[in-house]
Amino acid sequence: MIIEIEYFKGDTKLYGHMVKMCELQKQFEEVTKRYDPKEDNFIGLLCRMYDWSVVETDSTPQYIYDMDTNLLIKQKI
Repeated sequence: MIIEIEYFKGDTKLYGHMVKMCELQKQFEEVTKRYDPKEDNFIGLLCRMYDWSVVETDSTPQYIYDMDTNLLIKQKI
């Protein structure tokens, strides 16, 4: 599955295992508690903790997570 993280440095797409929306939200909440905004290590931490990989693709992501608003949006595919 492909997800997209939107944040001030630009959008990043990640590839990983299929998970339900509620599980994905829990992953983001846990990483948000642990990451250091000064280090800007959100994506690196998410990848290490939950086995996501950065991917370059034009594919439409199943979910988009907006870090500014902490909203997780399910895309209609």
